[in-house]
Amino acid sequence: MIIIKKAVVLLALCLFLAGCVQEQMQSTTTEMPAGKAHPLLQAHTAEFERKVYKVTDGVHVAVGFGLANSIMIEGDDGLIIVDVMESREAAESVLNEFRKITDKPIKALIYTHNHADHILGGKGFVPSGDVDVYAHASTNTYINRVINQLRPVIGDRSSRMFGNLLERNDAGLINAGIGPALDAGHGGGTPTLIRPNKTFDEDLEVEISGVRIQLVHAPGETNDQLFVYLPDHDVLMPGDNIYKAFPNLYTIRGTLYRDVLKWTQSLDKMRQLNPAHLVPSHTRPLSGREEINETLTAYRDAIQFVHDQTIRGMNQGLTEDQLVDSVQLPEPLVSHPYLQELYGTVEWSVRSIFNGYLGWFDGDAATLSKAPEKERGENMLALLGEDKVVAEARNALEQGKHRWALELVNYLLFAEPDHSEGKAIKIQAMRGLGQASMNPNGRNYYLSQALELEGHTVEPEVMTPEKLALIKTFPIGNFIQAMTVALNPEKSSGVDKTLSFDFTDAEEQYSLHVRSGIAEFIRGDIANADIRVSVTTDEWIDLVLGEKSFATALATGSLFVEGGMTQLPGLVSFLSLFDPVQ
Repeated sequence: MIIIKKAVVLLALCLFLAGCVQEQMQSTTTEMPAGKAHPLLQAHTAEFERKVYKVTDGVHVAVGFGLANSIMIEGDDGLIIVDVMESREAAESVLNEFRKITDKPIKALIYTHNHADHILGGKGFVPSGDVDVYAHASTNTYINRVINQLRPVIGDRSSRMFGNLLERNDAGLINAGIGPALDAGHGGGTPTLIRPNKTFDEDLEVEISGVRIQLVHAPGETNDQLFVYLPDHDVLMPGDNIYKAFPNLYTIRGTLYRDVLKWTQSLDKMRQLNPAHLVPSHTRPLSGREEINETLTAYRDAIQFVHDQTIRGMNQGLTEDQLVDSVQLPEPLVSHPYLQELYGTVEWSVRSIFNGYLGWFDGDAATLSKAPEKERGENMLALLGEDKVVAEARNALEQGKHRWALELVNYLLFAEPDHSEGKAIKIQAMRGLGQASMNPNGRNYYLSQALELEGHTVEPEVMTPEKLALIKTFPIGNFIQAMTVALNPEKSSGVDKTLSFDFTDAEEQYSLHVRSGIAEFIRGDIANADIRVSVTTDEWIDLVLGEKSFATALATGSLFVEGGMTQLPGLVSFLSLFDPVQ
């Protein structure tokens, strides 16, 4: 059950959630002196100058106040805010700037999609939470998925990708590619959430405070993505379907497959509008019909090119690795300012498309059933000898062949995970790759994992009343279902036990049936459950987070276990079958 603690930390970090290292590809990497960064990545920081831009009369956008932008639309007697930042504090800082322009009340919020950096600052704009919030019909469902079975691993990977261990300097975090940084991972902010209450499926036309607004479902970076169009202002707000960087067709933190063809179709819908102003939810706004049309066209063409050429190569029998070498953007796309690999990369996109269509098997029988890593490492050492492997890895480092050094030394670490010189080589290789990467996600990941190998860890977030209150807004069933993947098969071997929960405030019942390594999640009650618990949702979350003790809850009656105190050992024993989070 302690798996919930990890989910809480991830939520507190706002990591819902979300570099190219080929020396030869698109100038993504180049050799850098120690402690330096790729010049294109350094120059990209200027994109996020902390500033409110006037797009046109009645439309302003705040850039650089957090990972995402926030957009203010001024109506006759009120304001509409599109995307609300990642924390209450970030939203308050934006609102302070907007208040220098107008003091009109906020009439509505619009979420372009479910990512945390767009939705968790709502109460910085509307402290009471009493406001209309427009979003796609599926957005609430995707928000709820923050508490799910993969949160621990995606949280760890997100932390590396956003550089939560890195200091903001030339040797560490430069920028996040689509914003200055994810503040939630760098000591920032209180997450808040105002849930969507005005939703739609495909499109919605609405007038708010005298402003005509068109909301259109536009899958791309997320399935619930929408774009906002103001016909009277000729302003298009594309959400995260375009920003000034190659699109994140795959994110290294881990995600569901992103349907890249739907992404191009969404961009085509935007092109048909031929807007005069484009205001992304990341990076600066753009004005001028001709430039916007050219940019949208290049963006969608780059996505389609990578998709089509990957499929073409697959049909020719190329493996995933071979495709990475062969699929490269042509001119003029490769040099387009909106297609530099400053967030997504062509390589990661190719790999994602291959796996999205064909799965993990690359078609070469040699990879159909690989030997275990330890055996491969031991065989390589037996073939070459430990001294030779270390010497060749060192030589590769000296020649700037960091990828080869990393691959070679991994064989040594497969066989001997604690080999001190092997770990030192791996650290140096990852730092070399990170410093050379144009892509901030790749850079951050390499540099973060190097620090982790040296023993550094991200400090856990302190639970605050605000964060606890936010946690309690998520469906309790998600918490119970997440337990299934934390079951320890050794501890539960031979066990056949059932536990039923009655969450009295929510009038919801869930059950778990543990039987020899399997925890079956059941929506509903089990009539003859071995253990029966009645409790409120808030009380249960307090108990599993350690905010309250089980014994005290039983004594006060806030937790009812059928059979009373005598059944408490059985409940504790049942919960102990599930792994604690390290």
